[in-house]
Amino acid sequence: MRPVTRLRSIGFGLVLVGAVIGSVAAGPQSKVINLGAMSVSIAWDAGWQLADAAANAPPNSAQFQAAKPSDLLVMLSGHVAASDAGIDAAMRSMVDDNAKEFLGTSVQKSLPVEAFKDGATHGYEVCATDRAPKPDEWKYVCKGMAAMGDLVVGYTVLYNEPGRRQAERAVKALRAMQISKGV
Repeated sequence: MRPVTRLRSIGFGLVLVGAVIGSVAAGPQSKVINLGAMSVSIAWDAGWQLADAAANAPPNSAQFQAAKPSDLLVMLSGHVAASDAGIDAAMRSMVDDNAKEFLGTSVQKSLPVEAFKDGATHGYEVCATDRAPKPDEWKYVCKGMAAMGDLVVGYTVLYNEPGRRQAERAVKALRAMQISKGV
Protein backbone atom coordinates (compact mmCIF):
# COMPACT_ATOMS: atom_id res chain seq x y z
CA MET A 1 0.00 0.00 0.00
CA ARG A 2 1.38 3.40 -0.92
CA PRO A 3 1.94 5.91 1.94
CA VAL A 4 -0.70 8.35 0.58
CA THR A 5 -3.30 5.58 0.29
CA ARG A 6 -2.43 4.36 3.79
CA LEU A 7 -2.87 7.88 5.19
CA ARG A 8 -6.23 8.18 3.46
CA SER A 9 -7.32 4.82 4.92
CA ILE A 10 -6.23 5.85 8.41
CA GLY A 11 -7.96 9.23 8.01
CA PHE A 12 -11.16 7.57 6.80
CA GLY A 13 -11.00 5.13 9.72
CA LEU A 14 -10.63 7.98 12.20
CA VAL A 15 -13.60 9.78 10.64
CA LEU A 16 -15.72 6.60 11.01
CA VAL A 17 -14.67 6.13 14.65
CA GLY A 18 -15.50 9.78 15.36
CA ALA A 19 -18.92 9.41 13.74
CA VAL A 20 -19.72 6.31 15.78
CA ILE A 21 -18.64 7.95 19.03
CA GLY A 22 -20.59 11.10 18.14
CA SER A 23 -23.75 9.14 17.36
CA VAL A 24 -23.53 7.20 20.63
CA ALA A 25 -22.98 10.40 22.59
CA ALA A 26 -25.86 12.12 20.81
CA GLY A 27 -28.26 9.23 21.43
CA PRO A 28 -31.11 9.58 23.93
CA GLN A 29 -30.08 9.45 27.56
CA SER A 30 -32.11 7.86 30.34
CA LYS A 31 -32.64 9.20 33.81
CA VAL A 32 -33.75 7.25 36.86
CA ILE A 33 -36.08 9.19 39.13
CA ASN A 34 -36.76 7.98 42.67
CA LEU A 35 -40.41 7.89 43.77
CA GLY A 36 -40.10 6.60 47.33
CA ALA A 37 -40.20 2.77 47.29
CA MET A 38 -40.00 2.70 43.50
CA SER A 39 -38.26 4.40 40.63
CA VAL A 40 -38.88 5.22 37.00
CA SER A 41 -36.45 5.32 34.12
CA ILE A 42 -37.36 7.68 31.29
CA ALA A 43 -35.78 8.95 28.11
CA TRP A 44 -34.27 12.25 29.24
CA ASP A 45 -34.20 15.52 27.31
CA ALA A 46 -31.11 17.69 27.82
CA GLY A 47 -33.41 20.70 28.33
CA TRP A 48 -35.01 19.21 31.46
CA GLN A 49 -33.81 19.46 35.01
CA LEU A 50 -34.90 17.72 38.19
CA ALA A 51 -36.56 20.10 40.62
CA ASP A 52 -37.52 19.87 44.26
CA ALA A 53 -41.03 18.54 44.75
CA ALA A 54 -43.51 20.96 46.31
CA ALA A 55 -43.18 21.35 50.08
CA ASN A 56 -46.49 19.56 50.68
CA ALA A 57 -45.75 16.72 48.22
CA PRO A 58 -45.63 13.18 49.60
CA PRO A 59 -42.27 11.32 49.72
CA ASN A 60 -43.27 9.23 46.68
CA SER A 61 -43.26 12.35 44.46
CA ALA A 62 -40.77 14.01 42.14
CA GLN A 63 -40.82 16.64 39.45
CA PHE A 64 -38.79 17.95 36.57
CA GLN A 65 -39.06 21.07 34.48
CA ALA A 66 -37.71 23.09 31.59
CA ALA A 67 -35.05 25.71 32.33
CA LYS A 68 -37.98 28.12 32.57
CA PRO A 69 -40.61 26.29 34.71
CA SER A 70 -43.47 28.31 33.22
CA ASP A 71 -42.68 26.59 29.89
CA LEU A 72 -42.92 23.03 31.28
CA LEU A 73 -43.43 21.38 34.66
CA VAL A 74 -43.88 17.61 35.10
CA MET A 75 -45.00 16.09 38.41
CA LEU A 76 -44.82 12.36 39.18
CA SER A 77 -46.22 10.25 41.99
CA GLY A 78 -45.53 6.54 42.49
CA HIS A 79 -47.78 3.94 44.09
CA VAL A 80 -47.42 0.23 44.79
CA ALA A 81 -50.79 -1.54 44.64
CA ALA A 82 -51.64 -4.61 46.73
CA SER A 83 -51.84 -6.56 43.46
CA ASP A 84 -52.18 -5.81 39.77
CA ALA A 85 -55.80 -7.01 39.78
CA GLY A 86 -58.12 -4.12 38.97
CA ILE A 87 -55.34 -1.60 38.30
CA ASP A 88 -56.43 -1.02 34.72
CA ALA A 89 -60.02 -0.19 35.71
CA ALA A 90 -58.85 2.01 38.60
CA MET A 91 -56.46 3.97 36.35
CA ARG A 92 -59.17 4.44 33.72
CA SER A 93 -61.64 5.65 36.35
CA MET A 94 -59.17 8.20 37.79
CA VAL A 95 -58.27 9.61 34.37
CA ASP A 96 -61.99 9.73 33.44
CA ASP A 97 -62.51 11.82 36.61
CA ASN A 98 -59.69 14.16 35.49
CA ALA A 99 -61.36 14.55 32.09
CA LYS A 100 -64.67 15.48 33.74
CA GLU A 101 -62.88 17.96 36.02
CA PHE A 102 -61.08 19.64 33.08
CA LEU A 103 -64.19 19.83 30.91
CA GLY A 104 -65.63 22.79 32.84
CA THR A 105 -62.69 25.08 32.05
CA SER A 106 -61.30 23.62 28.83
CA VAL A 107 -61.51 24.93 25.29
CA GLN A 108 -62.46 21.43 24.10
CA LYS A 109 -66.12 20.39 24.09
CA SER A 110 -65.17 16.78 24.83
CA LEU A 111 -62.03 15.28 26.34
CA PRO A 112 -61.48 11.71 25.25
CA VAL A 113 -59.34 9.53 27.49
CA GLU A 114 -56.60 7.88 25.45
CA ALA A 115 -55.28 4.40 26.27
CA PHE A 116 -51.60 3.69 25.56
CA LYS A 117 -49.23 0.76 25.69
CA ASP A 118 -45.47 0.71 25.18
CA GLY A 119 -43.86 -2.63 25.98
CA ALA A 120 -44.88 -3.58 29.51
CA THR A 121 -46.03 -0.05 30.35
CA HIS A 122 -49.71 0.70 29.81
CA GLY A 123 -52.10 3.38 30.97
CA TYR A 124 -54.49 6.21 30.23
CA GLU A 125 -54.13 9.91 29.59
CA VAL A 126 -56.25 13.01 28.97
CA CYS A 127 -55.07 16.41 27.75
CA ALA A 128 -56.87 19.76 27.86
CA THR A 129 -56.43 23.43 27.05
CA ASP A 130 -57.50 25.95 29.70
CA ARG A 131 -59.73 28.55 28.07
CA ALA A 132 -58.72 31.33 30.50
CA PRO A 133 -55.52 30.59 32.42
CA LYS A 134 -54.55 33.09 35.11
CA PRO A 135 -51.24 34.97 34.63
CA ASP A 136 -49.03 32.50 36.54
CA GLU A 137 -50.80 29.33 35.38
CA TRP A 138 -50.26 26.96 32.49
CA LYS A 139 -52.48 26.89 29.43
CA TYR A 140 -52.12 23.17 28.69
CA VAL A 141 -52.31 20.07 30.88
CA CYS A 142 -51.96 16.32 30.31
CA LYS A 143 -52.76 13.99 33.19
CA GLY A 144 -52.20 10.30 33.09
CA MET A 145 -51.53 7.08 34.89
CA ALA A 146 -49.12 4.37 33.79
CA ALA A 147 -48.52 0.91 35.25
CA MET A 148 -46.16 -2.02 35.05
CA GLY A 149 -47.57 -4.92 37.09
CA ASP A 150 -48.55 -3.60 40.53
CA LEU A 151 -46.47 -0.41 40.17
CA VAL A 152 -48.44 2.70 39.18
CA VAL A 153 -47.21 6.21 38.37
CA GLY A 154 -49.52 9.20 38.14
CA TYR A 155 -48.22 12.15 36.17
CA THR A 156 -49.18 15.71 35.33
CA VAL A 157 -47.58 17.64 32.47
CA LEU A 158 -48.21 21.40 32.62
CA TYR A 159 -46.96 23.69 29.89
CA ASN A 160 -47.36 26.89 27.94
CA GLU A 161 -46.77 27.42 24.22
CA PRO A 162 -42.96 27.89 24.46
CA GLY A 163 -42.73 24.44 26.11
CA ARG A 164 -44.94 22.57 23.63
CA ARG A 165 -42.14 20.52 22.01
CA GLN A 166 -40.63 19.63 25.36
CA ALA A 167 -44.09 18.64 26.63
CA GLU A 168 -44.59 16.37 23.62
CA ARG A 169 -41.25 14.69 24.38
CA ALA A 170 -42.17 14.40 28.06
CA VAL A 171 -45.52 12.74 27.30
CA LYS A 172 -43.82 10.30 24.92
CA ALA A 173 -41.16 9.50 27.54
CA LEU A 174 -43.75 9.01 30.29
CA ARG A 175 -45.80 6.64 28.15
CA ALA A 176 -42.69 4.50 27.64
CA MET A 177 -41.19 4.78 31.15
CA GLN A 178 -39.84 1.72 32.90
CA ILE A 179 -41.12 1.35 36.45
CA SER A 180 -39.36 -0.72 39.10
CA LYS A 181 -39.27 -1.26 42.85
CA GLY A 182 -36.38 0.41 44.62
CA VAL A 183 -33.73 2.59 43.04
